[in-house]
Formats: sequence, structure tokens, C-alpha cells
Amino acid sequence: MNTQRWSIALIVIATSAYCTWARAENVYKCGTSYSQSPCPGGKLLDVNDSRDPQQKKLKDDITQRDAKLARDMEQDRLAKEKALRATDAKRPFAPSPPAKVVVVREEPVLVHPKRLKHKTAKQLGFVAEVPEARSPPTHKKSAKKTAQKDQP
Repeated sequence: MNTQRWSIALIVIATSAYCTWARAENVYKCGTSYSQSPCPGGKLLDVNDSRDPQQKKLKDDITQRDAKLARDMEQDRLAKEKALRATDAKRPFAPSPPAKVVVVREEPVLVHPKRLKHKTAKQLGFVAEVPEARSPPTHKKSAKKTAQKDQP
């Protein structure tokens, strides 16, 4: 399925390259996009291929050689995978021997459930509080203590 998608993409790219062989006269860069028609603030770009025919032929030959090498490597990989699948299919499946089951008989032990204690704030974990919602602690002084401080 993936190979089919790549093939379709390659055909679309090749077709679009062939269709655009007759290049446009001018190419303008408009911000982050390119256009054949001028736009406000657009810059005219020079898109001529500056390579000579010999350099282009050399690059095309290298590209074709790399593509052929990639096809050969893929065919080799597929052949190895096919051979591996064939050897795996021929290999007999031997299930592991059953494990020995040991039965231990013990006297039953009476288990008493633990009683749950009331959880403290420390056991519950962190509890977030909004500072405004909490009232400040109030300390009331007794009337006797304030009266004694006032007298010298």
C-alpha cells in the first residue's frame, strides 16, 4: 500500500515537472508564496538554471545510479525477508513443557481485619487553600492581663 502511494506521488511529481517544462517568463516572491503575476511588495526572482549541459548530465547520471542502487537494495531486502518467512514457516512449533504445579496445604489462619483510623490532614496529603477564604487567627487577650499591663 505504501509503495503504491510512493509510486503515485512519483508519477504526479514527474507529470507536474513535465507540464511546467515550458517555464514562466517571470516569478515573483510575494511574502512566503511564489506567483507568476506581480503582487504589491513582490520581488522578481531569477530562476534560470545556471548549470551547463555537461554538469546537468552528470547530476542526472548520478541520480539515476542512486535510484538503481536503491531499487537493488530494496529487492535484496525483500528477498531476504521472504526467505526468512519461509524458514520460519518450516520450523516446527514446539510448545514449552507444562510447568509443575506444587500444591501446598497449610492450616487455615484466622485473619482479623485492621480497623481503619481516622485520617489526619498529614495522612491525606497536601490540601490547597485560597488565602482570602481563610480567616486570620484571632487571639483574645483576657481582660485581666490587659488591665495589669496598663497599671505601672
